[in-house]
Amino acid sequence: MFDLFEKRFILNTGKGGVGKTTISAAIALAAARRGKRVLLMDMSSKERFSRMFGSVPLTSTPREVEENLFALRITSQEALEEYAIIKLRLKTLYKAVFENRFIRTFLRVIPGLNELTLLGKAWHEEQARHLSGRPVWDMVIVDAPATGHGIFFLQIPDVISSMISSGPMVQEARQISALIHDASRTAINLVTLVEEMPVNETIELKQRLQEDLKVPLGFVVANAVYPALFDEDEALLREARRQWPGDGGDVDRMLDAAGFRHKRVQLQRSYLERIDRELTLPKVHIPYYFTERFNFMTISKIADQIEHQASAHARGEPASLLEEGSR
Repeated sequence: MFDLFEKRFILNTGKGGVGKTTISAAIALAAARRGKRVLLMDMSSKERFSRMFGSVPLTSTPREVEENLFALRITSQEALEEYAIIKLRLKTLYKAVFENRFIRTFLRVIPGLNELTLLGKAWHEEQARHLSGRPVWDMVIVDAPATGHGIFFLQIPDVISSMISSGPMVQEARQISALIHDASRTAINLVTLVEEMPVNETIELKQRLQEDLKVPLGFVVANAVYPALFDEDEALLREARRQWPGDGGDVDRMLDAAGFRHKRVQLQRSYLERIDRELTLPKVHIPYYFTERFNFMTISKIADQIEHQASAHARGEPASLLEEGSR
């Protein structure tokens, strides 16, 4: 049994376009509704959380977007500036050193520096404490890079530690690595669509993360699952009705749509069965939501699904979709 909401540091990764950002926002909202103080971190080139929560565009300073839920967007340049100022303790000194043209050119060619500073920002937020010693955040949720880049993103602290023997950067790289590998604090969720390429890539990703990087994995989140509308008897009746002569009217079009939906459900079911066979991790299934844009209402529904299914798993109980998801 695995309780996602008992972890302090959550990273969500997967193939590009599978809905990592949406799932990250929904997990954060579900945790905030439990009364946890949550920080949601966006490290992508195109910020989308503000649109989901109906807030103004995010910056590198945490902004409350819902009760108990704060969000920020950080770039590698902003993370480097923040790190340098913390170390140099003087912004004017940072500008004199790090905004020098030659220094900036040199920094751009250091392999992994961008990834390390972004991870360092996430680690810094997880470590943040009030004067009383109580953590500033109960949970930090990171919308991590997509699969290929995501593996390098998680590897870089160990790479830096193996290349450099001493110095403040090495010490912090080791601390970041310790957080990533700490199963008591951290979980890395794998997000996938129920399609051939994303499922193949998720299976490969799980193997690399578990066997090569040896990081603690959380849930496999199967996104955009079509709930079944018809049982097998109803599907047979539909096929029988299709044998009757039709006029191409509304009834025929409805039957065609029903047939497409049933075949899509069957195809997805085969991929879900493969996920169950080859990915020995807890699962969450998110239904397909038929909506033109993912606004707060949709994120809220997905948060309900995650809360329901993840909580049932933590109790050792079976979980099912709360609703069909269509409207």
